[in-house]
Amino acid sequence: SIKDNERNNANGKELYGIYCSVCHGNKGDGQGILMTREKFLGVPSYADREITPGSIYHVLMYGKNAMGSHAGQGNAEERWQIAQHVMELRNKLVK
Repeated sequence: SIKDNERNNANGKELYGIYCSVCHGNKGDGQGILMTREKFLGVPSYADREITPGSIYHVLMYGKNAMGSHAGQGNAEERWQIAQHVMELRNKLVK
């Protein structure tokens, strides 16, 4: 896991925008552009899953269900940064 600081938060948000938002949506609600164009179906909202930074990191490494491994996109620190951003999105969704 990594520190919750401005640099990690900014990098996590930027990387999420590049690699994740097309399916998961900018808000993490599962309504990314590929979903709304029906290229993929059934991407969950982060609000509908019990997730932790560790479980997010694991899915980024190994994939889950229709999502393949994204281990080739970024290094370990970047995966933790993405996981941190996903947790922020989830916290906003479940409020």
